[in-house]
Amino acid sequence: MLQKTRGVVLHSMKYGETGMITTIYTETFGRMSFIMQGIHGKKSAVKANLLRQLSLLEMEVDFKHGRELQRAREIRNILPFGSIPYEIPKSTQAIFLSELLNKVLREEESQPELFNFLFHSIEMLDLIEDGVANYHLIFLLQLSRYLGFAPTNNYSPSNQFFDMIAGKFVLTPPDHPWFLKNTESSVLAKLLNMGYQNLSEFKPVQGLRDIFLNFIIDYYGLHLGNKLNIKSLEILRLILH
Repeated sequence: MLQKTRGVVLHSMKYGETGMITTIYTETFGRMSFIMQGIHGKKSAVKANLLRQLSLLEMEVDFKHGRELQRAREIRNILPFGSIPYEIPKSTQAIFLSELLNKVLREEESQPELFNFLFHSIEMLDLIEDGVANYHLIFLLQLSRYLGFAPTNNYSPSNQFFDMIAGKFVLTPPDHPWFLKNTESSVLAKLLNMGYQNLSEFKPVQGLRDIFLNFIIDYYGLHLGNKLNIKSLEILRLILH
């Protein structure tokens, strides 16, 4: 059955001499894997550059229930990127975020609100000029809302410690190691109120951005029940130190 859908590219790997298996998070079906044959051929209808990390696609899919690898009849780029592939801080974040999304987006069902968030956020990454180095932190904090474990921003003079397991600020340090100290907790409260429009307002002292990246990765792991091993994490740290 042919159906049209939008999609976000999460991961691609070579298959045989000219093929590729690509994982795409689609608006209509959720996470899906596609087999693309003859991808590197001169007459191929689908070009490899369409399948870069986080590419935003419009697709005509030959969908069949229960088929492990679906087939796409047509693919086109909805929004050709103007900066993500060409600016190292942005391309590095795209690699990191696509790897993380490939690990955390597992549902094979439609979630339109989540898809719209991803589409808008990737569009913003391509457009923003200021505060680029903070983008991934805000993206991941906002993504947690759609995954069901967003931090509760109840920070106050009495609640100054963020309990990562409870997902909220608490009165005293909890009796486990998964919490932020009061200084870091106050910064987290500010980050939770930020959006893509004011990324440049976060001006961390050296090392603080890395602390929050570690925090978010650990927070995701705790709430997903599985430690996230992100291969591109060290490259991201090097570029955005």
